[in-house]
Amino acid sequence: MKLEFSRHSRFLFLATLAAACAFAPALRADWGSLRANNRGGRGPQVERGHHEEERAQERRRLDIETERRHALYWAGFYPGMGVGVLPPGYVQVSVGGAGFYYYNGVYFQPTTTGAYAVVAPPLGVIVPQLPDGAEVVVVGSATYDYAAGTFYLQQPSGFAVVPAPLGVTVTGLPPGATPVTINGVVYFVAGTTYFLPVMQGGVTVYVTARP
Repeated sequence: MKLEFSRHSRFLFLATLAAACAFAPALRADWGSLRANNRGGRGPQVERGHHEEERAQERRRLDIETERRHALYWAGFYPGMGVGVLPPGYVQVSVGGAGFYYYNGVYFQPTTTGAYAVVAPPLGVIVPQLPDGAEVVVVGSATYDYAAGTFYLQQPSGFAVVPAPLGVTVTGLPPGATPVTINGVVYFVAGTTYFLPVMQGGVTVYVTARP
């Protein structure tokens, strides 16, 4: 009787142990455990370096500038667009015998229907005031103002529309700029000016180029 009891006890012990082992793989570490806290994506963060922080600040600055430009008057206009009436405060300007209406970075010409068409900024025209949001761009000894996708040089009588200097980096494209692919490279073109998109500080900026 004693031998049978020992065998029965041993059988119960082994059966209990086997059952425990069978269920053990289903047990999962809790988030409070060390193993759980070392799961992928939960490890200690690597401290960002000085240059990475500078890039992050530059991205924030450019994002803010982009949002600000979208709120400016000229951002809603592009060459070929038609409008029924001119904006209050427009001025008349001319170059080479051609007349234009100008307001805050946008140039208009009358159409045969009595409406007005938005046209590309005419080279050489002089306007009395720069568009809102103008940025200063220094190229060698020349100081340009860039706004609404156009480069201006200050003159005694105002600000003249001039060709885009090459190799200049700007943060925004002209309204209505369209992508083109030349020799496998993607540019954006507005009028006669080509812009090459490049990455800077984690955001896209544009360099004036000649394909």
